[in-house]
Amino acid sequence: MAFHISRTVVPIVLSRADFWVFFALHIMIHVLFLMGYLHEPIAAMTWQDMHVLTAMTTFFEVFYTGECFVRYFRLWALVRKSFSKAYDWVFIARFFTRATGRPYDRLAAHWLITTMILSMYEAKGKSPMSNAGLQNLVLMGILKQHEVDFIRNIPSEQRHIVALHVAADVAYHGYKEANAPRNALKESNACLDEFRQLVQELHDLLNFPLPFEYVHLLSLMITLNLTLWAYGIGVTQSVFGPLFYFFAALIFVGMMDLASQLADPFGEDEADFPVAQWVLEFLSNMSALLDYEHDGLSSGFEDDITDEERHPIQLRIDLQSIQNLMGDHKEDKQSSTAPLIQKAKSQSRRTLR
Repeated sequence: MAFHISRTVVPIVLSRADFWVFFALHIMIHVLFLMGYLHEPIAAMTWQDMHVLTAMTTFFEVFYTGECFVRYFRLWALVRKSFSKAYDWVFIARFFTRATGRPYDRLAAHWLITTMILSMYEAKGKSPMSNAGLQNLVLMGILKQHEVDFIRNIPSEQRHIVALHVAADVAYHGYKEANAPRNALKESNACLDEFRQLVQELHDLLNFPLPFEYVHLLSLMITLNLTLWAYGIGVTQSVFGPLFYFFAALIFVGMMDLASQLADPFGEDEADFPVAQWVLEFLSNMSALLDYEHDGLSSGFEDDITDEERHPIQLRIDLQSIQNLMGDHKEDKQSSTAPLIQKAKSQSRRTLR
């Protein structure tokens, strides 16, 4: 793990000019010391001289990196929770409006999907979706041309809440035509409001970065610390001084780069969120919720109920069968779990008797 360089901050740090400036300064001081310069007592520097600044810098940098990781995890949780709330809302909408036989659920859901796509686009691009991006939604089939024209006339700051309100309006008419119970509409609106709060919190957190004054002070402390180390380690006789300074500078600068990536994970770095993959997963799950059809729905699941009465499923399965089932990841595996399940059914029947 330690020697795995790809997909880490090491290549990023090694590509930075400031890192090599610090290291070149250290090498210059070390060479001058070996040539006989900087040996006067007034030019000497010990570890005790650097101890206080190094300890303070280490503490503040570790604290800063920890805060950035907490922010990173919070942003991840907000995105995933917003996806989950969107699934819940579509599930409720389809369950209660399907009786109308009309696509109220699909029309309402596509406004919710539009809100999520606009939100992810703005989080990644740090700006509202352009007209070209909105036209791409038309080409993809997510929006109609008249809907894009409607969105264009709305200020970018209000597009999310207006699109969600349209989704709620469509769902309301669907619930009303389906004669859904009152608590269905209440639960649907509560779920949609929670979704709105999650999206709003996501953008509020992105628009409120860590204070610049703290980052500036920490950067100044790291600069002073690396400069003192370049001199303090350079005026030693040890041949391991440059090697030690190289890795020490790599760690200090690398932690700052890592923290900057964690602070805003909507980008193109290795540590950033795979937003495109998440949106694709979101659309696939929405398609599964909106497009699925079960043959038993038309008959009230009468055939399935009759079959279950005649041949009830068996849930009393032995541990060995479950272990074989969970371990069967290869498609070309020759063994079948059918005999094991049949054996488990026989054992369960004997147990019941």
